[in-house]
This record gives sequence, structure tokens and C-alpha cells, in this order.
Amino acid sequence: MTTWDLTFRALPGIPLIKPGDDLPALIAKAAEDDGLPLAGGDVVVVAQKIVSKAEGRVVPLADVHPSAEAEDLARRTGRDARLCQLYLDESKAILEVKGRHVVTVHRLGFTGTGAGVDRSNSGDSSEEHAVLLPVDPDASARSIRDRLRELTGATVAVIVSDSFGSANREGACGAAIGIAGIRHLEEPGDEADLFGNPSKPVMNRVDEIASAASILMGQTAAARPVIIARGVPYTRDDHASLARLLIEPAQPGTVAANDRATDGPDGH
Repeated sequence: MTTWDLTFRALPGIPLIKPGDDLPALIAKAAEDDGLPLAGGDVVVVAQKIVSKAEGRVVPLADVHPSAEAEDLARRTGRDARLCQLYLDESKAILEVKGRHVVTVHRLGFTGTGAGVDRSNSGDSSEEHAVLLPVDPDASARSIRDRLRELTGATVAVIVSDSFGSANREGACGAAIGIAGIRHLEEPGDEADLFGNPSKPVMNRVDEIASAASILMGQTAAARPVIIARGVPYTRDDHASLARLLIEPAQPGTVAANDRATDGPDGH
């Protein structure tokens, strides 16, 4: 049933996350304390950063030893060679080097910049760290969903989201990188437009939700990493996988990361 009212609420009270934290328990408590206990059909959008932190995907840069290829990439981009090594390690291909931006195909199939490696909010500034994407974001989403159901009795959908840039547009927007309990696409049956013409739109509902949630999450110091979306029409799918959404990009002149070469075209 289609609803005309949607509610997106940023949960207050989510603390700074540490490796090993019971993230779903913190989410459930924050929802209760906020007077918005989880209900069946809700979509819980969780920022990748706190999922990665809870799973221990934080790397001290002091432990990263750049290869010659990473040093070359650092010279070309002006970036820290240790970060460049992580870009190589986390990517299956480097598509392009555009000024300081390294356009990558992450090992999970996501196309973006810097292989999802991020230093913001990675830890105390006294020691440099970088946060990597979860090893398996779909599995992360399923784990959060199962634990939330155990704690609250509510069957919800979960989206793990991140901010992605585009090669064709300036800026970044929220996108799903892991899903549970929600189908990756909305594909209605045979329908007609207002004039009776056959129409069969296919909508990427998970990215739509992640992008809307990203507005409330904010960036850097906003500290709103969990959004509860209520009233969103979606198709439940207990076997959901974000991988079904991905289309491998065309890669003319692509440099494979495992070949340890970084000779993409320059330009800005």
C-alpha cells in the first residue's frame, strides 16, 4: 500500500563508536530514549563509518608501508603515500587519476574516489588512522537487522550508507553499500501512465532512501549517523544483496590494482 507520508528522523544519543561495540543495542536504546521505538517496516539507515568502526576496520597509518607504486601515486596526487597504498589495497582497479582524486573500483564493485578510504572522524588526532569500508556490508546490514529484531521484536530493513562522488557531477550524495530486508530495486508490474500508455519504471529505492537520510546525517561533526525512515514504500526481501544493483563500469585503459600500476590519465 502506498503512503503519502514519510518520516525521516536522525536519532540523537549515538555515542562515539569503538571496535567491538554492540551497535544495534546502541541504536535500539537511542530510539527508545528518543520516543521513537522501532516498528515493523521501518528502514534503519546506518552510516558506514560507525559500522566500520564497530567492526574494527580502522587502520593506524603508522602500520602502512607504501610500495613504490603508492609512492608514485602520492607524487602525482600530492596525497599521503600511506593512503595511496590503502587505495591500492582496497581496489580491484584504478580507473583514472584526476588531480588529487583517484577514481577507483573498490574490491566490492563500488566506483568512487579513494576506494572508500576515509580519515575523517577516524580517531584521536594524536595518532593518524584511516577507516576502510566493511569487509561485507550486506553481512553487516543483516547482522544489524537480526540483532535489532532480537532486541525489539521489530522486523525492519537496514541500509548501510556512504557518500559517493560521481565522475559526471560535482559533490557527493548518500548511497547504499549494504542492505538487508529491502529489495535493491522497485520493479512494478505492467502499469500505464496518465494517458494509458504502457509504463514499467524501475526505481533504485535503496539509494533514494540513503540519499534522503544523508541530508539529516550531515558530514564531519554533525554526529547523526543513524536515521529511522518510517512510511517508506519498499519491497521486503529477506535475501537482499546490494551486489545485484551494481553494474561493472566500462574500463578502457583501466589499471588493475593487482598489477600494481597507476598510469591512469591525468587531468582535472
